[in-house]
Amino acid sequence: MQHPFGKTLVLQSEAAECGLACLAMVAAAHGRRETLPELRRRFPISLGGSSLKSLVSIADVLGFTARPVRCELDELALLETPAVLHWSLDHFVVLRRVDKRHAWIADPARGERKLPLDEVSKHFTGVALELTPSPDFEKKSRVDKVRLGDLWSRLSGFKPFLLQVFLLTLLLQAIGLISPLASQLVIDDVIGRADRDLLVAIVVGFGALALVSTAVETLRGFIQLHAGQRLSIQLSGNLLKHLLRLPTAFFERRHVGDVLSRFGSLGPAQSFLTGGLVGVVLDAVMVLPVAIVMVLYSPILAGLVLINLVVIFLVRMAAFPTVRRFADEQLNLSARTDSVFLETVRAARAIKIGGREAERHGLWQNAVAEQQNVAFRQGAFGLWGGSGLGIWQTLHGLAMLYFGALQVLDGNMTLGMFFAFQSYAGQFSSRVSSLIGAFFTFRMLGLHLERLSDIVHAEAERGLDGPAQLSKPLFGGLEVRSLRFRYGQYDPWVLDGAAFSIRAGEAVAFVGPSGGGKSTLLKLLIGIYEPTEGDVLVDGHPMRALGLRAVRDRLGVVMQDDQLLSGTIADNVGFFDAHIDMEKVERVCRLAHVHDDVMRTPMGYHSLIGDMGSILSGGQKQRLLLARALYKDPAILFMDEGTANLDPELERQVMATLAGLKITRIMVAHRDAAVRGADRVFLVDKGAITEITDANRARVPVAASLMADQ
Repeated sequence: MQHPFGKTLVLQSEAAECGLACLAMVAAAHGRRETLPELRRRFPISLGGSSLKSLVSIADVLGFTARPVRCELDELALLETPAVLHWSLDHFVVLRRVDKRHAWIADPARGERKLPLDEVSKHFTGVALELTPSPDFEKKSRVDKVRLGDLWSRLSGFKPFLLQVFLLTLLLQAIGLISPLASQLVIDDVIGRADRDLLVAIVVGFGALALVSTAVETLRGFIQLHAGQRLSIQLSGNLLKHLLRLPTAFFERRHVGDVLSRFGSLGPAQSFLTGGLVGVVLDAVMVLPVAIVMVLYSPILAGLVLINLVVIFLVRMAAFPTVRRFADEQLNLSARTDSVFLETVRAARAIKIGGREAERHGLWQNAVAEQQNVAFRQGAFGLWGGSGLGIWQTLHGLAMLYFGALQVLDGNMTLGMFFAFQSYAGQFSSRVSSLIGAFFTFRMLGLHLERLSDIVHAEAERGLDGPAQLSKPLFGGLEVRSLRFRYGQYDPWVLDGAAFSIRAGEAVAFVGPSGGGKSTLLKLLIGIYEPTEGDVLVDGHPMRALGLRAVRDRLGVVMQDDQLLSGTIADNVGFFDAHIDMEKVERVCRLAHVHDDVMRTPMGYHSLIGDMGSILSGGQKQRLLLARALYKDPAILFMDEGTANLDPELERQVMATLAGLKITRIMVAHRDAAVRGADRVFLVDKGAITEITDANRARVPVAASLMADQ
């Protein structure tokens, strides 16, 4: 019977893509390999996740006939597996197999699970999706993934390093090939003939070889250490550079711990490149000469050594799928634990105010316990396997001793030859074991490369560097043409057919009910989101044609969830510019009406603040973010509730100061001061954007009540 977990396990990278991961697993079970990055590109999913209806539509495109069914727990055995189950009201899993007592579940969030049916009944909602290949279904075995060559092809200085280490390792291998002769010469020639002069010569000669070997090994170690440092900087630098070119949606849909864990998968790849690759090549080269020497000494003993290594390889090959599955689960559970911890630390104030310390502690403990349970099963599996191999190795050692003694007694070998053979057998076993280990390390490396591919194969933000050159100053005019946007392919339209223009120097306010699409519109105007249809023009040119990087360099932006970073107040206002202009820092802080607050801190502009601005009030933090936006001398200033934390009088002062800058100001607002200071007001509601004229401005639903003095 086929193992229920013998098929591909696909773990979700984004918080809401469990449905896509389930479809990928079912497709793989039928011979069609699909990667999550590819499915993500073809079928964008919003943070709201997939509905059963959208899964049916996607399955149809993949070549499946999908049949949603409602069934009871005792009817699960009637489903054609693998099938997708609706789980805990907000999740999808794959049912691999079910019997009278257990169900084998592939959970995209938690890995493979064998659950009692009583436990299944607590989560299964009664809705399942059967997927049967249609006549249009096509198998697909090749998938695009990161390969080791993709990493070293982008590294500078890697080939000279490989050559240096190769030559030094070759010298070490040659010395190692000669060394066993010392035992044979001492036993057969020195002891047998009582030749003291030969003994001195052997000790001096092989002692000199040992010194040379130590010196060469030390030199090789320093080269590997130096190269490892350089390669680590290059690899991590290249990956982070690509990571920062990805669209904002990539980060919005992932847990911080998961991104950190995937970035950490560079470590094993770097270790293999700097330490294991050269050794593998040389071990492969040197295995044959040592094997020939062993056969010349004794074909029987050489055969025993080979049988031992074949058995070890077959055992490790049989165990590898389980070992890999444990490693995969450990990585994902570790990422989940890290995410819970980071979220807890960042939300410590809210947790304490809400009195939820015990709940968060319990959540973290559950995550750790789940991780440790997998670690225990992994350790137990390793102990059983190690015990079995230990018994085999003992039997093999006894067989080598028995047949080796017979060879000496029969006169086929001298005692010195037997000891020399043991040394060569040790070298051969060590090299072949190293090759076997490298083989499985390389296969395990595939797990880390798959995790890296989620970052590496993610498409960079389109239009980041546009073909046109933004050579002249940005005046600040904006135009929106036939703008439509939705988060996922099967989601409703958030904005549907918007069209308006904003002249340079105008102050425009977007108002409307919460959830109406105001913040989404602002992100589209900034270029954080890409329109599903239509375009955004800056000074008459498509934004992405000018290049998002160049355009954003001339925009000032204050978003609702903007963060300050660890550093001084001046660092944050200048956004860690290499050459911060302190006069400019003070000037923009005065414009943001935060200068006096800064001067009341112990070190003024050199006062340190945390990554969440922990020493600052909400209003102070918001004004520092405004100062940071003004530091760029922007042509357009965007503010999403940028003054919401200020008292009414201070808000009016800030808005009056901004009005005197004569730059384009685009605001999302609920409060009166921002709306009253706007030249034009637009209502954003139910996907439509309508300009409010002077005649009906009083009826704008800014909020239930703006301010008491409105």
